[in-house]
Amino acid sequence: MTTTTPVVVTSEKGLAQEIVSGNHRWRADEPAPFGTDTGPSPYELLLASLGACTSMTLRLYAQSKGMDLKRITIRLQHFRIHAEDCRNCETL
Repeated sequence: MTTTTPVVVTSEKGLAQEIVSGNHRWRADEPAPFGTDTGPSPYELLLASLGACTSMTLRLYAQSKGMDLKRITIRLQHFRIHAEDCRNCETL
């Protein structure tokens, strides 16, 4: 069994979040007018993690096959339409 470093997310003022994992610290937030844009949104963080995982997997595969890749670039984009996202949401 492999243990992983815990990720701790602490809510700050407004929607800003501090994220800590081991020696690494970063922030998440929402753009104005909902947040203060002090860090990437949760959707951007998710896309970043998926892109990083894809790039690392390609690099490891290429290395195992003796391929010398110079650079891997992954471009990701997310689209969301709130009305469709929340079609079956309960309203408060």
